[in-house]
Amino acid sequence: MAAGPSSAAQKSCAARYKDTFGHPKAYNLCNIKKVKYIGLQTGKNYIAIVRGRGPMTLTLTNIETVSNTKSSKFDVTAGAVSAAVGFDVTKSRAKSMSGSWVVPKRKFGTLKAYPVYKAYSFEAYGKFDGKLVGKGVARKAIGYHYTHSAK
Repeated sequence: MAAGPSSAAQKSCAARYKDTFGHPKAYNLCNIKKVKYIGLQTGKNYIAIVRGRGPMTLTLTNIETVSNTKSSKFDVTAGAVSAAVGFDVTKSRAKSMSGSWVVPKRKFGTLKAYPVYKAYSFEAYGKFDGKLVGKGVARKAIGYHYTHSAK
């Protein structure tokens, strides 16, 4: 049983229901437009860390799984956003990283790695009325940003 367009559905870009077999289904109710590259963004949470007392060299060498993302304040299908921005916003992949930093003598050092993304803004418009539903950002994981500190 499909959900028809309602005022609740118009504030969202996805109608979700379960088919007769209980499998989840989602229908895209919006057109994604005005996709624009907005630059590189660094993730807010680190994905790897090493710590130690100097003098020593901290080395971070690892294979980490990083994921593309999408964010918006409205419900939108990943498929619609993926098609508009040109990459799968749900894809995860293993990426290798390597970074090092020399910790000064008598200091305790920390080296952290954060994911780096290419970010794209987009706007969603209702398929039925053409009105702006909302804006969002899609991010494609491309590498790492390292930070270091010593106390």
